Amino acid sequence: MTQEQLGFELNVTKASVSAWENGREAPGFRLLPKLREVVGVSLDELLCGADSAGALAEPYHAYGAEVRSETEAALLRAFRRLSVKRRQGLLDLIE
Repeated sequence: MTQEQLGFELNVTKASVSAWENGREAPGFRLLPKLREVVGVSLDELLCGADSAGALAEPYHAYGAEVRSETEAALLRAFRRLSVKRRQGLLDLIE
């Protein structure tokens, strides 16, 4: 999902999404329920990151794939933080 697509889903600008990804700003509280729905993670994950035990309580689905471990979840979070160009570069490398 591009920054523009996410911005459209949340009714915010692409620049706002970019600021969130780069840690310059955070989404407002009112956006969290819709953001959770769009990206397919729990509010706990959005607010707190991984649970304190270091393992997922149960598998969840994101981008159509079941995430089965905290390692996979951490990789997915890292991937989401990459710029679009770097994501594509990583995908090209994997292929």
